[in-house]
Amino acid sequence: MDERFFVGKAVTSLQTMLRMIARCRDGLPSVIPDGIYGQQTVRAVKAFQRQAGLPATGTTDYETWNAVRAAFAAARVELEPAAPLELVMEPKAALTPGSDNRNVLVIQAMLHNLHEVYGNLGDCSMSGVMDEATCGAIRSLQKCCGMPQTGILDKALWMRLARLYTQAVGNGARKSDCQ
Repeated sequence: MDERFFVGKAVTSLQTMLRMIARCRDGLPSVIPDGIYGQQTVRAVKAFQRQAGLPATGTTDYETWNAVRAAFAAARVELEPAAPLELVMEPKAALTPGSDNRNVLVIQAMLHNLHEVYGNLGDCSMSGVMDEATCGAIRSLQKCCGMPQTGILDKALWMRLARLYTQAVGNGARKSDCQ
């Protein structure tokens, strides 16, 4: 959620945070963020204050606001998806046999996990170098994608690898789901 949403909307912000916290904690009523500090909001604030060990006044003082913000931050970690990892590969860049690049470890981990999901893809070790096993796994992926089997990871193959990884592994797929 974009924090800019909260600027200048204190009551709506409070209600939105309490609503997300209620999704993680039993005993907290869910609030509809309507921007009105009515009975629904007072009831939710009191319930939150009781759980937080604060005086249950129903008023959002400085201490309550800070406790709500901290609980909201924890709820976001629990409920929101992690930010996607974006590795940028320049248009004409390519990882060739023998390349020693920090991103090779990430690529090797992706290839290894795809091998676990799809048994027909080659596997590789975590060396951080485009070694023969990694180039072999890349050739295997290229074959499955109908591409020339060069063993070189260029931007076109990187884009396919990233999509395949997100679809297969990112969604919790298992080997039995894909065969």
